[in-house]
Amino acid sequence: MNPRFWFLPALATAGMSFSAFASTEQPESERTFYLGADWAAYNDVKLESGGVSISENSDFGDLGFNLVAGYEFNTHKVVKLGVEAEYRSFSEVNYEDVLKVEGSGFYINIKPKFIVQYDEADVYVSLLAGVGNMDIDAKAEGVSASESEASYQFGAELGFIINRNVDLHLGYRSAHVEVDNIDASVNTAYLGARYFF
Repeated sequence: MNPRFWFLPALATAGMSFSAFASTEQPESERTFYLGADWAAYNDVKLESGGVSISENSDFGDLGFNLVAGYEFNTHKVVKLGVEAEYRSFSEVNYEDVLKVEGSGFYINIKPKFIVQYDEADVYVSLLAGVGNMDIDAKAEGVSASESEASYQFGAELGFIINRNVDLHLGYRSAHVEVDNIDASVNTAYLGARYFF
């Protein structure tokens, strides 16, 4: 097992500990299953190999998106634990018109959510850790290559619970993968919404 994934079992254990001490009585108004989408407002791709690194941002309008489906456990009135499946599109990054890289990924995430309650709307901070698979396509001087490798990501969100059904948020995620001795990372700032059923 890759030592970089050590934090996921630790986070899962913490989540189970929250559940173990939570009340078994859940209010009828609590939310559980949700769907959501995010739009990347900033996307930076960094490639590193042998001490040399290059970094480039996606063009505006071609920044990528995330789609998620998840389930939120009601561990406490102000602490929730979400488990979600996520598809990420990282869009295309052009390195000096020589190298073009684009990618996508599928992740399973764990998201503890810490809520501060106010009269008009509740505010929350959510952490995220996930493992999955990243697909990368690269083109350089007429030659193209594709790779698919195990990947991990982490991040955080600041959100607003508008009503029983809708959350709005802004966040940051960093996804990492190693392909043929090249370390690639995709750092994304995004805006999004979740709809709870």
